[in-house]
Amino acid sequence: MCDAMKKTNERKRIRQIISVFIKHGVKRGILNPEQLRLALEELGPTFIKIGQMLSTRPDILPDSYIVEFEKLQDNVKAVEYEQINDIIKEELGKPTDQIFQTFQKQPIATASMAQVHYATMRDGGEVVVKVLRPQIRETMLNDISILRGLTRLFKFRLQDTVVDPSQVVDELWKTAQQELDLKKEAQNLHRFGDNNKDIKYIKCPRPYDEYTTSNILVMDYIGGIKITDINTLETEGYDVQEIAEKLASNYLKQIFEDGFFHADPHPGNILIDDKKIAYLDLGMVGMLDEKMLKKLNIFLYAVAMGDLDSMTQSVIRIGIMRKKVNINRLYSDIEQIYNSYIDRSFYNIDLPRFMDEVLKAAKRNNIAMPSDVTMLIKGIMTIEGLLTKLAPEISIMDIAIPYVKEKMLENRDLKKDFLEHLESIYAFSKSGIKLPAKMLELVNSALAGKLKVQMEHINLENSISELSKMVNRLVFGLIVAALIVASAIVINANVGPKIYDISIFGILGYVGAGMMGILLLVSILRSGKM
Repeated sequence: MCDAMKKTNERKRIRQIISVFIKHGVKRGILNPEQLRLALEELGPTFIKIGQMLSTRPDILPDSYIVEFEKLQDNVKAVEYEQINDIIKEELGKPTDQIFQTFQKQPIATASMAQVHYATMRDGGEVVVKVLRPQIRETMLNDISILRGLTRLFKFRLQDTVVDPSQVVDELWKTAQQELDLKKEAQNLHRFGDNNKDIKYIKCPRPYDEYTTSNILVMDYIGGIKITDINTLETEGYDVQEIAEKLASNYLKQIFEDGFFHADPHPGNILIDDKKIAYLDLGMVGMLDEKMLKKLNIFLYAVAMGDLDSMTQSVIRIGIMRKKVNINRLYSDIEQIYNSYIDRSFYNIDLPRFMDEVLKAAKRNNIAMPSDVTMLIKGIMTIEGLLTKLAPEISIMDIAIPYVKEKMLENRDLKKDFLEHLESIYAFSKSGIKLPAKMLELVNSALAGKLKVQMEHINLENSISELSKMVNRLVFGLIVAALIVASAIVINANVGPKIYDISIFGILGYVGAGMMGILLLVSILRSGKM
C-alpha cells in the first residue's frame, strides 16, 4: 500500500512539474529566462536550489539566465513555532524551554530549506538555532529521484549540448546531501575556524556540537555591521580600505593556501563585528585538492607570461571534455580574449572577468568545468564587487600578485628546480646531437620528392559548398541562354511542325527557357544573395 501511494504521489508530482513548465512556456520552448525563474520558484525548494546552483555556472548557461537565476528568492511562509518545538524535542529529547533560557518564536530568517531563530543558552550565551523545515529532506530527495528519471527519458533531446542533465542532477544530489545534513555545516564551521585560528581579524560562528544533529544546528550569534554599510563602518571608526585589503588577502588564503573557501561571500554573509571580519553561512563551500591548485597556478603563471599554449593546455587539463575538442579553435578563442587585455599591465587585468570569458570559451568548445572551479571564479567575482564598493582604487590583482609570488617562493624547492632544469638541458643536448641527422634526412626527402606536408583547412567545406552553388547557377544560366538562342534560330529557320505559322520546337524552347529562368531567379531570391 505504501509503495502504491508513493507511486501515486510521484505521478502527481510529475504532472505538477510538467503543468508548471507548460504554464510558463515550455511548449514554445523556454526561451524567456524570467519565465523559467518563475517556474522554478513555483515548483519549490528543489527547483529553486537547481536555479541557485546553475547561477554559479557561466560555463553552462548564457548571461541572461545567470542574471535571472541570481534573483531566485525563497518566498516561503515561516514554519509555526509549535512544529519547530516538536522537531527540537524529537531531535534533542527536550523542548526548547528546557534547553534554552530564551527562544524567539518568530524566525529571524526563513528559506526554502531551513529557518533560523534567535535564542540564549542557560549560561546567557547568544546563539542562533537553524532548523530544517519538516519533510524537506523527503520532498527534495523525491524530486531528485523524479528528475533522474526525466533526464534519462529526455536525454536523447539534449545530446547535442555541453550541458549533461544527469551531471546537473548528480551535482544537485551532492549539494542536497551537504545542505540537508546540518552536521556537515557544523564540520565546515570547525574547519574554517581551524584554518583561520591564527588570523586575528577573521572569525566565524562556533557550533555547539552537543546540540547539533542532521536537522538542527546551534551556533554562536554574531551581530555586527553589514560589510557594505560604509557610512556606519566609518562612523564606528573603521578604516574601510584596510577592511578591503584584509578581505581580499584572506579570501586568497582560503583558495591558494587552504584549498577550502566560502563559496557564497555575498554582503549578507559577511559582517564586521568587534574589529573582525565575520563569515556566516558555510553551508556552501568550495574545495580544491593539491592537483587542482597546481593546475590553477600553472594557468595563472601562463596568463602572467602570455603563454597561450600553456593557457590552452591548462583549460583542457582543468576542464571536462564532453565531446571532441578542436584545440586550434580553442587556442584561437583564448588568443582573442587575451589580445583584448594585452595592452594592459598584468596588474590591471580584470582577472575574474578574464577567467569568466575563458570559461565561456571552454563551453563553446565542448569543455565543461568542475563545480568547485566555477564556484571559485564566482567567489572571486563577488569579492571583487565588494572591493569596488569598499575601496574602488583597490583591485584584487593588487593583492593577488604579491600574495601568489610570495607563496610560490615559499613553496619553491630550489634543489628540485635545479634538477628539473639539469634534466631539461640533458634532454635538449641529446636531441641536439640528432638534429643534424634529422635535417639531412629532411633535405634528402625533399630532393627525392618524398616530402609530405600535412595541412588542415578550417571551414573550407563551407567555402567549397558556396563555390559549388555559384558554379551550378552559372551553368544553369548558360543552359537557359543557350535555349533562348537555339529557339530563336529555329523560329527564324521556320522548320518543323508549326502553330500559327510559328515553329513548335522554337515555342517549346522559349517556354522551357522561361521556366528554367524563373526557377533560377527564385533560387537566388531564397538564398538572400543577389
